[in-house]
Amino acid sequence: MQAAVRWSSVVGLVIMAVARVALGADSAPSSVPIIEIWKGERRMELRRGDAVVRQFQVVLGVAPKYAKESRGDYRTPVGTYYIADKHPSRFDRFLTLSYPNADDAERGYARGLIDAGEWADIFFANLNGDTPPPATALGGRVGIHGFGDRPFLPVDWTEGCIAVRNEDIEYLYDVVPVGTRVVINE
Repeated sequence: MQAAVRWSSVVGLVIMAVARVALGADSAPSSVPIIEIWKGERRMELRRGDAVVRQFQVVLGVAPKYAKESRGDYRTPVGTYYIADKHPSRFDRFLTLSYPNADDAERGYARGLIDAGEWADIFFANLNGDTPPPATALGGRVGIHGFGDRPFLPVDWTEGCIAVRNEDIEYLYDVVPVGTRVVINE
């Protein structure tokens, strides 16, 4: 059964890649925003094509090194995600990321952290552009948010999210749509 699920994940990823190329999803016209984050530099950029629209200072999870692997590890994910949802929160505004993505699910399944059904739920949520289920052992509800009532301090304090100044999250909330690609680098 495990080999069948792994093979289906490879087939699924190939189908998704072919569909993305056929639909032009991998080309980024200059009008489409992209957010890129460099964890080691505590820096985030909003770009449109090759043009940097704005840069932001970020703080990360309490354990900022390495990629998020499981709920409660206080790590910020590494990979390519998209904004799955936007809503007000206790941290001012919240841009929900599509964590866990298909790569995270594959690693979690291989390590025995999630079962085949959870793997499929995560895979299809990402394929459909929905919010992945947050209640698996991989964790969830990771996003970009403000500081809320906290003062801005350049100290990592989140549970794995990316935090920016309140005025920065308000700006991002207004200018980036759901579906915006977010690339998080180590």
